[in-house]
Amino acid sequence: MKKTVRTLLALALVLGTISCEELTDEPDDNTGNLIENDIVTNTTWSTGKTYIISGTINVSGAILTIEPGTTIKFESGAQLSIGYSENSTLIANGTADKPIVFTSNAAIPSAGAWNGIYFWNNNMNSSMTYCKIEYAGRTSDGAVQLIGTSLIFSNNQISYAKDYGIELDQGSWFTEMNHNQFSNCGKHPVRLYAAYLHTIGESNVFNSADGFGVNVIADDVAGTVTWKKLDKPYYVEGNINVNNATLTIEPGAVFKFNADGKLSLGYSGSTTLVANGTETENIVFTSSAPVPAAGAWQGIAFWWNTLASSSMSYCEVNFAGKSSTGALNAVDASFALNNCRIHNSSSIGIVMSGDSYFTSMSNNIVEHIALHALQMDSERLGTIGLNNTFTCNTGYGISVTDGDVTATSTWGKQTVPYYINVGININANLTIEAGTVMLFGADGQIDIGYSSNAQLTAIGTLTEPIIFSSSAASPVAGAWYGIQLWWNNLPNTKFDYCEFNFAGKGSDLRRSAVHATGTSFIASNSKFQSSSGWGIYLDKNCSVTGTGNTFISCALGDIGQDPN
Repeated sequence: MKKTVRTLLALALVLGTISCEELTDEPDDNTGNLIENDIVTNTTWSTGKTYIISGTINVSGAILTIEPGTTIKFESGAQLSIGYSENSTLIANGTADKPIVFTSNAAIPSAGAWNGIYFWNNNMNSSMTYCKIEYAGRTSDGAVQLIGTSLIFSNNQISYAKDYGIELDQGSWFTEMNHNQFSNCGKHPVRLYAAYLHTIGESNVFNSADGFGVNVIADDVAGTVTWKKLDKPYYVEGNINVNNATLTIEPGAVFKFNADGKLSLGYSGSTTLVANGTETENIVFTSSAPVPAAGAWQGIAFWWNTLASSSMSYCEVNFAGKSSTGALNAVDASFALNNCRIHNSSSIGIVMSGDSYFTSMSNNIVEHIALHALQMDSERLGTIGLNNTFTCNTGYGISVTDGDVTATSTWGKQTVPYYINVGININANLTIEAGTVMLFGADGQIDIGYSSNAQLTAIGTLTEPIIFSSSAASPVAGAWYGIQLWWNNLPNTKFDYCEFNFAGKGSDLRRSAVHATGTSFIASNSKFQSSSGWGIYLDKNCSVTGTGNTFISCALGDIGQDPN
């Protein structure tokens, strides 16, 4: 009997020893389970356990599931890599009460204590929610790094990353990205390409130092996308090209551009920009320089495929105009511009080239501009709307480029003069508002009715005359050509309370401030002075009617008439 008992006790001791040896394969809550080999079969890391990773662990051809409440600690230089060579998935979905923690195994960790979590192009449908990622990242990499893949990333916390919190290489995007918190990252909390900027979701908190936010790398943008308002600015590197797209920018969004930064719209495909801020939440486009100066970045360009439905309202464009382009630059494009502020441009405020025009344009402020506030073709000058404030240095205002005016239009009174150094052909009905000032360079001239019926209505008032004069700093008689009325000019063309100064350029004996050929017109209460020729010259069978005109210092006389 005693022998039997001793045998049973010995057997129990053996079984106990075997049982204890099997348990060493399970993670120890105090010391953790050391992971040294790649994961090549479907594996689950369990709630409440601690796993320690040494070196690079590849999840390859398998699914790694990490349960809520699990802790994963990384040795120095260690990383977790998903989908480098075979289709692989990480499912790391914690809960608010039981987050999954990825951290350093160092006794006193610091930023960059371990390499991070890498998702490669063979990553498939991975998800990280309610995770904490601490002390990770390498120089120029993210604590979480995506390479040619996508990720669900929501309700996570990234802190003490060496450089970037999460970095998405080209061709990478978020399938979901909401309610994350970033803090104490060495550089930007998020870095990604512009093509997938719209995949940043809602209610993310970016706690970063001044000069950091969401780092955007220049890229092509297409499709219907929205760039959201964030609690930090977007920091843009290079030229973002938006084509075949409808881009909406939320009120309150702030974009800061580096020296090469530019937003280009509609160069190669039909594109609509909807950048409509509000009175209290402007959309801001500015420089990323710590101490910006005029011309610190390129600006915004609207190209010929920009649709007329494009709109900017309550936007601020600041410190643009590098490389002698406008802060806003349109080429054969049209858009609405209302309640915007363009300031501190190192060149022209707004350049409207070719057949560019405003679908609406009112209540804008253009100020602190090195050159002209606006440059525009004469054909589309009438699309400048009401209540705009242009503030320019002496000698600058609205630069008018050459063109034929072929549609009925009005040139409104502005807070600065129009500057004209070209010949402008008016072949339609044109009205010039009282108080308008038009200053002409040496080659400046207006021709009315040369090829089509045209009528000019230039009616000022006693207190707000319409002024046609020279743009020279110290003008003299004959500084510009004058106004030429041709045979298709309608006899109802009228100048009332207008001033004509320093015209009559040339050696022709008919040179004058106003010259009529084959037509008649009305001039009343107007002043003709300092012409190098006549005040008015009438070719054969031409006439002028009206009273109250004044002629001062016209070299060849007040009114000349062809005797033949």
